[in-house]
Amino acid sequence: MYLAPEGEELEIATAAADFIADALPIARLHEGGGSDMGAELRASLGEMGWFALALDEDRGGSGLSAVEHALFFREVGRQCGPLDILVQALGVQCAQDLTLRAELVAGESGVALLMPDSDRHRLIGGTEARYGLFVTPQGAALHDLSVAKIEPRPALDPANSLAIVSGLGPAIATRDGAQIWQLGQVGTAAMLLGLAEAALDLIVEYAKVRETFGKPIGAWQAVRHTCADMAVSNEGARSQLWYAATALKEARGDASAHLDAAKHLANEAAQFATDSNIQLHGGIGVTDEHDAHLLMKHAALLARLFGSRNDLLARLLHAELED
Repeated sequence: MYLAPEGEELEIATAAADFIADALPIARLHEGGGSDMGAELRASLGEMGWFALALDEDRGGSGLSAVEHALFFREVGRQCGPLDILVQALGVQCAQDLTLRAELVAGESGVALLMPDSDRHRLIGGTEARYGLFVTPQGAALHDLSVAKIEPRPALDPANSLAIVSGLGPAIATRDGAQIWQLGQVGTAAMLLGLAEAALDLIVEYAKVRETFGKPIGAWQAVRHTCADMAVSNEGARSQLWYAATALKEARGDASAHLDAAKHLANEAAQFATDSNIQLHGGIGVTDEHDAHLLMKHAALLARLFGSRNDLLARLLHAELED
């Protein structure tokens, strides 16, 4: 088991970083109308095969693993990429019908995430999405949203739209087992890691140029020590993510426990880093024109998906690990 990406994996990471930075720069969120994944971007991602990275070759995918899946979504996270990019990739895994799967792989139709909300569902992602995906650790179900009533709601995170769905019809595709949930954990943990790394990069650069009392603020212990704590937290989350993704790739019996640990550490690292980034920037950190609040809001959402703090810790309390 390798504990860090190498070789072709790093080439995929570099290609993903270049593509996402060009197609989905975080600056879009300051310009308005930059949330969700539009049809043009979805088609572009589909053409590049990003939705099917972890899909078996005999099902029309690239036949790669959770490691490449993590590397791609880490770069999506760095740019506050919308959640429906990940949900589209999970929907591809759920679709059993060849025509439906090809439609989702190509990005011809969109998929948004369904979350239970009393007798209704919340929809996170584009309200123009044709399908909604509901995922649990026991399985996943894909629903046709054309028969449902969708009511948009204000969203705290500018990178994702929010709506309430009622009158949801029966699932048009299902898949039993934990695989889709686990890929969701890998994807959200990777996006959170990307957010944490982006937050650390922002404050380190700022600490070099912002001066107080004739010195860069990075010279003061209160700033320097917090940056060091952020770096340590990020490294722990990064190492556990690579281990968990590799455990899933190798079908280890304790992969689910390592994924829970990876998601928990990513939750903690991203929330700590994005909050500290705002605090250390001072007054400019709370302005709407700065990227700092975008990172924090995105982290707050992702930390509650595919395993929140209490659920993850409860499962980890009883987890059994292999030698």
